[in-house]
Amino acid sequence: MIKNLYKHLLVSALLLQACGEKQTEKVAEEKAPCLSDTELAQLIQPEEKPVSYTITLNGKIDYNPNNVVQYVSLVDGIITNTYVSLGDNVKKGQVLASIKSTELNAMQAQLKQLNAQLKVAERDLKSTQSFYNNGISSEKDLIASQSDVAQIESQIANLQTNLELFSAKPEAGVFEIVAPVSGYIVGSHMASGLQINAGSEPLFTLSNLDEVWINANIYAQDISYIHQGMPVTITGNAFPDKTYEGSISHISNIIDPDDNVIKARIILKNIDMQLKPGLNVTVNAEKKLDRTALWIPKNAVIFSNDQYYVMTASQQGNCALQPKKVSILEQDKNGYYIASGINPQDTIIQKDALLWYNAYAGM
Repeated sequence: MIKNLYKHLLVSALLLQACGEKQTEKVAEEKAPCLSDTELAQLIQPEEKPVSYTITLNGKIDYNPNNVVQYVSLVDGIITNTYVSLGDNVKKGQVLASIKSTELNAMQAQLKQLNAQLKVAERDLKSTQSFYNNGISSEKDLIASQSDVAQIESQIANLQTNLELFSAKPEAGVFEIVAPVSGYIVGSHMASGLQINAGSEPLFTLSNLDEVWINANIYAQDISYIHQGMPVTITGNAFPDKTYEGSISHISNIIDPDDNVIKARIILKNIDMQLKPGLNVTVNAEKKLDRTALWIPKNAVIFSNDQYYVMTASQQGNCALQPKKVSILEQDKNGYYIASGINPQDTIIQKDALLWYNAYAGM
């Protein structure tokens, strides 16, 4: 009797366990998420596109060296004060620094002397011209007088050009260096107390920055893919919401000895003045290959356990979802070109693909 009771209890326990497992499977099936009608309408299919290869280059913004003014001192002296700093926007005629120089005093004295000599030479020329008209002086005398006037005028013009860069101050021997053009200070070697020599390195460099250069580094593995005229996009941390478009205008024919790369140049209009010399940027160049492949957007691809997946929806119903492993051929800035794993007829989840993958991956 007791033995039969034990048998009965054992059978009952097994039946209850089996019913529990079935109930658990049923609950699991009921918990599997399904696509709504709206989500079904948002499914996409792979697109057959020409394969393009995105090459990322490191670049740096520089001012256009063909559009700069460098100021080199023509006299020896000492800088007494500076009024601008690197990066400042200055206007033509604005005072940049003060310089104390005995040579400038000498230049002004020489200019006064030349002006006096010019008056004398002009009077002599007028007399010689009159004598020549009356047949008293020869043509040789007239030409000599004309040459004297022209020579003095040339010396005056040269001195005036040099002195235009300076403005005398009330303090004896002190002059002001003024900006010859409007622009930005992109280079400066000015400091109070600095001893300067005539013809030494430029005291400052001015550029209007309306146009800047992007110097990009082409590494050895990418040389065959980059060519002149190739369209590129430029992005940077300094302007995260902005993308600039341009093209490669020049590629160097030699390897840069410092960086061991070939330099490519992109010239851009700096309309909003966000492209500041010295900033590091990313240059993306797109190379189109002679083949096509299935393409899907980046947000439709899931990377998990060192593999790429997409979530596909079957025509059997809005709950028949399946993760599929895919192989990546190439990628561009917006998506992936698929080498294998899906067909053109597959319908793929793009919105919240990772959430759907996590919900179905373990089933």
